[in-house]
Amino acid sequence: MKQFISLLRISLNVNFGISALRYRFIKEKKRLWESILIFLSIIIGGGFFTAFFTMILYNIYLAGAAINSPEIVITVGLLAGQFMIFLFGILYIISAFYFSDDINILVPLPLKPYHILGCKFLVILINEYLILLPVLIPSIVIYGVGSNAGISYWFKSVFIILLSPIIPLIVASVFVLILMRLVNVRKSKDLLVVIGSLLGLFFWIVVNYYTQRISSDNPEEFIRDLLSSRINIIEELGEKLPHVFWGTYSLSKTGLDGLIYFLLIVLVSVLAFIFLLWLGNRIFYKGLLSGQEISRKKRSLTAEQINRKTQETSNPVMALFWREWKLFIRTPIYVINGLAGMIIVPFLMLMPYFDSSGETQEILSLARQSQFIVQATLGSLGLLLFTASINIVSCTSLSREGRTFWISKIIPVSPKYQVTAKLLHGMAISGMGILVTIALIAFILQLPFTRLLVILILGTLGSFLLNILNLIIDVLRPKLEWNDPQEAVKQNLNGFFSILLTFIALGCWGGLSILLFNLGIPEGWVYVILGLSTAVLLIPSLIILYSLAEASYKKLEI
Repeated sequence: MKQFISLLRISLNVNFGISALRYRFIKEKKRLWESILIFLSIIIGGGFFTAFFTMILYNIYLAGAAINSPEIVITVGLLAGQFMIFLFGILYIISAFYFSDDINILVPLPLKPYHILGCKFLVILINEYLILLPVLIPSIVIYGVGSNAGISYWFKSVFIILLSPIIPLIVASVFVLILMRLVNVRKSKDLLVVIGSLLGLFFWIVVNYYTQRISSDNPEEFIRDLLSSRINIIEELGEKLPHVFWGTYSLSKTGLDGLIYFLLIVLVSVLAFIFLLWLGNRIFYKGLLSGQEISRKKRSLTAEQINRKTQETSNPVMALFWREWKLFIRTPIYVINGLAGMIIVPFLMLMPYFDSSGETQEILSLARQSQFIVQATLGSLGLLLFTASINIVSCTSLSREGRTFWISKIIPVSPKYQVTAKLLHGMAISGMGILVTIALIAFILQLPFTRLLVILILGTLGSFLLNILNLIIDVLRPKLEWNDPQEAVKQNLNGFFSILLTFIALGCWGGLSILLFNLGIPEGWVYVILGLSTAVLLIPSLIILYSLAEASYKKLEI
């Protein structure tokens, strides 16, 4: 037990950089302004999200109270939390369990597999609380205040918050452990991990989508049944996600009933954690060490082939571009984080299309009508830009190099060419999102070819500008000190700044479009002005990027 506690304490220190932060801000007292700015940005961004989500939850509470089910607000909060925990948790788990730098240090130590697995699981769990609290606390507070709950409610709510992410994280952990064990004999292990993880995300999204569409095939009958109290929406959801059902009733019910549900979720969480440790103790090392064997290639090169290969030269930018691809592809956590957004967003676009409900078909029919074609074009453009820019590839381009950044400093290639290669790599990833989204827009909205061409051109220009700005963010503040790859992308605030910048840019383009239309500018000229203004901004943005890269590459030390 002492070994486990010591390992957990060290892991938490490394994960949050407590010692480094203490030394930097207390002893050196450097860059205090950066921490204050980051803290304020998180508070402002998180505050807007929490306020918006709280308003939604409050309306849900009022609607639930009208049908004598106010506790539905707790269910919605728990469901939203479960979805976010699973979505982000599966990415954390793959990286922390199998691709962290400290794995090679921990495995030779006299530690049991469940020591390492349990410690990493708890570190991930603590990180997940930062995501969960803004989602779950508002629903608990709304119900507690609205129902004048007693002290036992608030006491149990603390434990429900602490327990709620455990089951979805354990489900994700078991999925990852089994996946890594099953693919251990395959040569394309990393590819299978990526595919399996994305399939897991898709499965969770589909389950979450359809569990929230209870009886949607006949919504009028469902509403009548709901208002006449012939069905209970909480129990309907509980059949599909029982731990959400237990969590809701453990808080909403008083006396012995509430205590039984509370003890049930505690017992299941503890047993699930024990099962995870048992399973990890049996297969964790097998999945971890598989695929690391090195075999000698049987084919030998002739002297002529060796001379030809060593004398081959290529353009520095293209050579670095392909290096970026190799660095990106060989680490599944980078691929998952880089591609998840641009795959999931189009996937979510398709799901309502196959919805047989009349409302969805009516909305699609309206969007295809000629009087709404301008709105459909601009909305499609905004969606395309959002999908293409949500990949966090450019804003973590330097950060992903980590401690190998010294190689970039000593190679005889100027920083200008190096960031150009990174920019092209970011645009290649964005280009995938652009092509997928434009194909879905053509399929769903059936816009004319000329409008699709306008969306494609403007979307490419806008995506190019956003990739430049995102790369500037990483050049200014790269995260080169990390212990596992997920820290470079998931614990890097550059991703937050990138999303914030994307929303600001979309707001500016949207505001400019509205202004031009209000001034009576013809639609065609609106698109021309949007394209020219974006193209003009590309030149100074590139100049700033190159100048900052020259200065930053000289200053950065690793």
